[in-house]
Amino acid sequence: MGADLAVDIVRPDQMDVELRGLWAEFRAADPAFRSPYFDLRYVLAAGASTPGAQVAVISRRGRVEGLFAFQRRGRLIQPIAAPLTDYHGPLVRPGCAIDLTRLTAALGARRFRFNGLMGTAAPEGAALRTAMIADLSQGYDAYLAGRRSDFLKDKRRRARRLAEAHGPLSFDLAGDGEEALDFILTLKRAQLRRTGQHDIFSSPWVEAFVRELAGRGEPGFGARFATLRAGGRLIAAEMGLQSGPAYHLWFPVYDPKFARYSPGSLMTLETLRALADRGVATVDFGAGGEAYKRDFADPGLEVWEGEVAHGGWADAARGAADRMLRVAPGARRAVSEAGGRLDRRWDCIAACEPRLDGKARAVSRALAVLARRKPRASIGIGLGLGLGIYGLLAE
Repeated sequence: MGADLAVDIVRPDQMDVELRGLWAEFRAADPAFRSPYFDLRYVLAAGASTPGAQVAVISRRGRVEGLFAFQRRGRLIQPIAAPLTDYHGPLVRPGCAIDLTRLTAALGARRFRFNGLMGTAAPEGAALRTAMIADLSQGYDAYLAGRRSDFLKDKRRRARRLAEAHGPLSFDLAGDGEEALDFILTLKRAQLRRTGQHDIFSSPWVEAFVRELAGRGEPGFGARFATLRAGGRLIAAEMGLQSGPAYHLWFPVYDPKFARYSPGSLMTLETLRALADRGVATVDFGAGGEAYKRDFADPGLEVWEGEVAHGGWADAARGAADRMLRVAPGARRAVSEAGGRLDRRWDCIAACEPRLDGKARAVSRALAVLARRKPRASIGIGLGLGLGIYGLLAE
């Protein structure tokens, strides 16, 4: 991305027929963009709800070479509808490349934070993550043949015991589900509070966006709700996103009272069966190699977590602190670990809370939680507090 490139900014709903056609063209050219998060309908829905939602139109000598959906939080930019958008990045014309640092500067931002960057070269210092994918392209039976037999036997046994103890099991996968969504939001919010994470659904725009997607009934796109009941009682549910043959599991929850039966896993197996019957080829469990994901899925595309920075006091402060602590590896490690946690929490808070007063309250709660849970990381928390306060003022 050189000096001959220009960047224009439009709101998602201002994209004309030409830009929408280019979005579809660029998306179709790279398998990385098959995820529902790159479906233009997702971007348009996000733009209708998300504060600061914009699309960068990146051109060279009058020809559009890239499109990038993002949200602005002061001098920080994030993927559009962050922290909900698991995969993100600029869509580019085949053969073209976008320098993310220069793009960040051209957008008038100091930092671009990402945790699921796809379709572009990894920025310096970014951490590799791997998308976990269930391949249903050959059908459900072929998929099961690739899973561990002991895992499948265990789930069949748990299903029998659940039915014996609580009544017949019933599963459904529907395009709408007000009861399921309320169940998901209630349990998810309780889980976030219990684990000391920021309650993303307390932000009005987040819930409005999720409900907007839930209300769409378009064939081949939108929210889908999987539900598992025992004796008529709803015990597990999940909201997923579909875009043609690609499906992304999004918000899974289950009633903790039924944990011994693995209701989430039982529901997921039935979801995969139903999706295979409907012609879905790939189901994405998200990035990261957690044990439960390895039971259902295999490594797929690489994604990246990190940031690109264009100046700014906070970036300089991090560098100075790192240099000072090189002589104290233990303290440096504590700062790094605490700083990483704070960065992720701050990203989430900045995304959900566009107002300064909301950010201040959320940062205060997050730092208090970290101090209680990780007292040995007090140095990193102190540094994070200083950077967080600066971030409130500067970003």
